[in-house]
Amino acid sequence: QQVEGYEVAISNDLYKEADFTFSGKAVAAGKDVDTYPMGLAVNQFKNNNDNFEVTFNVTDGALEITPLAVTVDITGNKATEVYNGAEQKVEGYEVEISNNLYTEENIAFDGTAVATGTDVDEYAMGLVAGLFENTNKNFDVTFTVTDGQLTITPLAVTVDITGNNASQVYNGEQQVEGYEVAISNDLYKEADFTFSGKAVAAGKDVDTYPMGLAVNQFKNNNDNFEVTFNVTDGALEITPLAVTVDITGNKATEVYNGAEQKVEGYEVEISNNLYTEEN
Repeated sequence: QQVEGYEVAISNDLYKEADFTFSGKAVAAGKDVDTYPMGLAVNQFKNNNDNFEVTFNVTDGALEITPLAVTVDITGNKATEVYNGAEQKVEGYEVEISNNLYTEENIAFDGTAVATGTDVDEYAMGLVAGLFENTNKNFDVTFTVTDGQLTITPLAVTVDITGNNASQVYNGEQQVEGYEVAISNDLYKEADFTFSGKAVAAGKDVDTYPMGLAVNQFKNNNDNFEVTFNVTDGALEITPLAVTVDITGNKATEVYNGAEQKVEGYEVEISNNLYTEEN
């Protein structure tokens, strides 16, 4: 940029600009922000008309270059990742500048543009305007900063609960207890959920006795997972006990006596003492 020329004011109209000469260069030029004097001096001006005694009063000209106002928008990168048990991260930022005369090379960054995390949560990168500095005095820079962020979301897993089943022959009092667990992802463990029910099916008589397992008895305690519990109830089936009952009618031998005679009753023999004559 530059500015050139000068203005002339003469105290008497009889004297004209043509009566003097200028031997300098009335130009002030510069590139960067600063003040650049033109360098005008009295000795550059010479009177050429002997009819006048001339006093030259010279005020120098100058070019002042002021900073160009620019806006730099810093936008931290963002990422959403599913929990995987390991540390995850997102790094870096995008830069948008309002004037292409200004470049990223003129920005000094005193920070670390990284957001890291392992568990389900939101992790800020920590970018703020104070971490960015303009290194070029030719610009008046305003930094607008949007922080970056890592978001870790829960890992979806399925937990299949299968209650134990048993079929037992009647023996007076019986039960089956416990359940089997199958998990769709090895990162999730049985220790990550609790069971508030009672995994027992018990009975005395022949019948089928459900264990009573239900989804609402199982609770996920690890926020890193989104858990679906699939529950299949267990049961105890009591089947009849096979017994043999031997009935032997009583016998008698009597001598004829001309009147009606009789024998009555029978003997009972049972193969299992759980079964009685009362049955």
